[in-house]
Formats: sequence, structure tokens, C-alpha cells
Amino acid sequence: MALNKEDGGNRRFILVECEDYADSVTAERVRRVIKGVPSAKNEALREGLGGSFSFFELGAPIEIEKLLAGVDLPTYLELARYVFYTATGQEFDENKVNEKKYFIGATKEHEVYLFYKPDVDYLKATALTLDHAKAFGPFRGKRRLVFAPTKYLDQEYLAEFKIDFAQLPYQIYRRVK
Repeated sequence: MALNKEDGGNRRFILVECEDYADSVTAERVRRVIKGVPSAKNEALREGLGGSFSFFELGAPIEIEKLLAGVDLPTYLELARYVFYTATGQEFDENKVNEKKYFIGATKEHEVYLFYKPDVDYLKATALTLDHAKAFGPFRGKRRLVFAPTKYLDQEYLAEFKIDFAQLPYQIYRRVK
């Protein structure tokens, strides 16, 4: 962070903490360095080094083989968090989720949708349809990245509705460009 402030760089890093004080102590120290520590002797630390910070707790791994077998299926929020971060590289905000509308979040360029329930029969019977595409509403300047088990739309309709389709579970790692 000090080098970024010094030369205007855009370095990123991951800090891993395995103790139970990670959010209360370690994360708070990083936040203070970003914002500034008024009592610091170092002028740069007094002013703050700038940057941003996100805190994540690791959950249970989501394994494609288990999804395919219908074993230990994750909850909607667990898969939404995983898919959103994996596809966008951005922080997931579960307060933005609207499961009834399949919406799990947005980035500067994309609205992200997830058609999923932790139920094998639902997954076998669910597809992105023309009615779903129309229900997304008018284009609002952001493409739609849609994760679903399958689709009943051809490339022409996907283009018309500005949809990038990713099939679950196979394209779970599809990244936004």
C-alpha cells in the first residue's frame, strides 16, 4: 500500500489470517492504515495510505462433482456468492440478492442472475426461457450474465436481450472480461 501511494501503482494483495481475531484485530489494523492513524509518527501513515479492503471468511468448498451428483448442494446464497465472485472478481453483497427475480448482484458492466435451487429435480427442469429474458426488463446499459442449468434461447435472442449465458455447473468459472 505504501508503494502504491508512493508511485501511483495498483498493486493488490491477499492477506490470510487463520486466527479468530482476523476481523476484529487484523482487518481493523488494515482499515486504519488505509484511512490514516492520527497518532502515527510516519507522515504517510498519519494521512492514510489509501486503497480499499474486503474481508472474506472461507466457507465449505463447492465441488463440481458434487453438484453433478446432487450431493451436498449449496444453498442459493452460498452458490450465488461463489458464482458472483468467481465470475466478476468483485465482492458479493447478499443484501442485493433478489432470489425471486434470480438477481444476485451487479458490476459496472453486468447484472448477474442465477437460476438455482438446491434440488436436483428443479435443476433438471429449469431453463432460461424467452419469458425470463423479457422479465429482466429493458436494457439499462449493463449486459446480463445468466447462470442456469440450460437455456431455450438461441444466439439471436441472447444477443437481442444482451445476455451472456453460462451453463451450471459446467461454466461456473466463466469470468467477465
